[in-house]
Amino acid sequence: MSASSFSSPLTHPLRRFNHHHLSNKPVSSLFFCSAAKMNGNIHRVPGTTILWFRNDLRVLDNDALYKAWCSSDTVLPVYCLDPRLFHTTHFFSFPKTGALRGAFLMECLADLRKNLMRRGLNLLIRSGKPEDILPSLAKDFGAHTVFAHKETCSEELHVERLVDKALKGVGNGTKLELIWGSTMYHKDDLPFDVLDLPDIYTQFRKSVEANCRIRSSTRIPLSLGPTPCVDKWGDVPTLSQLGLEPQEVTRGMRFVGGESAGVGRVFEYFWKKAKIKPLSSSFLYYDTDLLKVYKETRNGMLGPDYSTKFSPWLAFGCISPRFIYEEVQRYERERVANNSTYWVLFELLWRDYFRFLSIKCGNSLFHLGGPRNVQGEWSQDKRLFESWRDGKTGYPLIDANMKELSTTGFMSNRGRQIVCSFLVRDMGLDWRMGAEWFETCLLDYDPCSNYGNWTYGAGVGNDPREDRYFSIPKQAQNYDPEGEYVAFWVQQLRRLPKEKRHWPGRLMYMDTVVPLKHGHGGGNAQTSRGSKSRGGFRDNHSGRQSRNHLFFEYIGCGFGGLLISLATLFPGTLMIGMELRDKVAEYVKERILALRKTSSGGGEYEN
Repeated sequence: MSASSFSSPLTHPLRRFNHHHLSNKPVSSLFFCSAAKMNGNIHRVPGTTILWFRNDLRVLDNDALYKAWCSSDTVLPVYCLDPRLFHTTHFFSFPKTGALRGAFLMECLADLRKNLMRRGLNLLIRSGKPEDILPSLAKDFGAHTVFAHKETCSEELHVERLVDKALKGVGNGTKLELIWGSTMYHKDDLPFDVLDLPDIYTQFRKSVEANCRIRSSTRIPLSLGPTPCVDKWGDVPTLSQLGLEPQEVTRGMRFVGGESAGVGRVFEYFWKKAKIKPLSSSFLYYDTDLLKVYKETRNGMLGPDYSTKFSPWLAFGCISPRFIYEEVQRYERERVANNSTYWVLFELLWRDYFRFLSIKCGNSLFHLGGPRNVQGEWSQDKRLFESWRDGKTGYPLIDANMKELSTTGFMSNRGRQIVCSFLVRDMGLDWRMGAEWFETCLLDYDPCSNYGNWTYGAGVGNDPREDRYFSIPKQAQNYDPEGEYVAFWVQQLRRLPKEKRHWPGRLMYMDTVVPLKHGHGGGNAQTSRGSKSRGGFRDNHSGRQSRNHLFFEYIGCGFGGLLISLATLFPGTLMIGMELRDKVAEYVKERILALRKTSSGGGEYEN
């Protein structure tokens, strides 16, 4: 597969899965549950309930939807476009929702409306604060209950309290009923109180796996109507109406919002797509599917299929973790159970852990010192941050990841750990700057996972290793050894030999903004001036090492500059000229070292 073919729109409709689509078994009984079959055990009373959609933009396995349908003979689904979603972040005033996530949300709403209409409902879309909209609707329609999914972080909890208070002020007895439904393991099934959550993920995982079971998905009837009479259901707004400038995804993977695309991605990744593997230099063979090798490929960075990429749909609740769990279980029954199938659930359990952790830690998850209240010196240098944000640090691996984030709204898990480590350990910047920029850009942003991961990576959260460091040279060698990823996102590097792409030098790329804290970077990786330690982290560069490195780095730079000029006229000679420049520099370096050895008195040779 060529690099240019990585744009992969996901536009599959929400299928009525059957024997033809998958196998001789349906995806789940929740797809085929009729209202008539369910009504035998359900007593629906006259009246209206309101279903307040939040981060649960799906029909399948939606407990709040099911309970709203069970409790009344008419259901009014509502989504409130809260203007606070489009304000700025708390500390550094970045846009709270970027254009790519805004577009993804609008696609989610359009798809949700279609899927509700197929089952006899509709989606009322109103712009405004939920605490203003929902009480007004409750009064107009005489609703006895507003159902919604429960959230865990302070901003969302604040809105819940405001809605509850406003409903009580209406005076018609409308109550707010919040349903837990965002995790694979239910909060009430944990073997400990959530406030006693273990501080280490491994302890949490072992306890939960040994003592808990995952509840079955909730079966949703095929017919959910009717809805009350509504004059205007409201349109899905354009980005311009939300104050956002539309942004096209021109490279990389384009994610399409909505339950249909999310379910389609699960179907593709688990059941349909094949993994292409080299058999020899001339032949390829096709492995059966992607899930079977997930654990082997999950640390990749380039292409659409090295990992599941379910996270954007999980963040908006377009698919539920229990739905994924049941598909993994079915896959293990029908094809194979191995480390890869388990590892998908292992990652979902991390997501559960951060969700529960947000309850235990409260707002300390957003504080500089994190849940452990770590004291340290952190810089908020605007110039350094902007070089990281814009992908102009001089380190291709960092720059490529940041360019992918700004272009697509996505970054690999490996990439997120690398850029976090660089911002915190090498730049010494306030980790919240990175966390809030991710909040702006990521399609899969949710406060629990985002801030949980950033506190973990910054050494202020629940990580037994407080000074976890990701060495750029090591990460580049392990996960992008031929520089294909950096060359895809930093196009000027594609013309370089593969061994030069991660360390191209200042002439072919740009100066590095800071030296690395650990590890020899090659090229100009440690040549930046000012090796003073930033942000309380020690620096391991001595002045003499930097001086010698600088000296040898710039031998032949005049020759290299001439080559750059000639390359504009004779592009084909650039690679040959660069190799010649490197050989000249190496020869001069050897001669200088030889002169040092023969110099009397052993003093340092000066040119």
